[in-house]
Amino acid sequence: MRGFYPELERVTVRVGLARKRGVLGWGSLDPDHPGIWVRPRRLEAFTIAHELTHLLQARGLVPRGERACDLWALARSPLLVDACPGYLRVPVELYRLRPLPPRDAALLHRAAHRAIDARDRGVRGYLRHFEQDVAAACRDALPAAPAVAKARALQLVTPAGLVARGAARLRSRPR
Repeated sequence: MRGFYPELERVTVRVGLARKRGVLGWGSLDPDHPGIWVRPRRLEAFTIAHELTHLLQARGLVPRGERACDLWALARSPLLVDACPGYLRVPVELYRLRPLPPRDAALLHRAAHRAIDARDRGVRGYLRHFEQDVAAACRDALPAAPAVAKARALQLVTPAGLVARGAARLRSRPR
């Protein structure tokens, strides 16, 4: 991970466990005491990249904000993009994939670079442009299928699923 963040080469980064419920990670914005805290139960490379990017924000190397942090973390390397960003909007078809396939990781990485280039040219809505760029790329990549046929193909009914939804009650038979 350190190789992707040469700006932090001579910095000692404390690493700890995030214990707050619902928090995947936490990055210190104090440049004098850099540290990240992560949840090991759902640890993804992108979560670590996001938290390390917060350390760059603390040093003024990356714009502040969670959405900007996601964008700059995506731009580091497609190898770090094993999950979708949590603060930027991406199509639901992409968001549900875990781990993210390399093709989709590369798509997000390239779109992040285009958005950062747009920001460098003075475009104010660069984050929105990233989201639109990814949505358009996903629309173009996915084959158009009729909604009814798609829904039928995805239906899977199991006894456990029926019980969980309350649609039917299963009674155990005596043997």
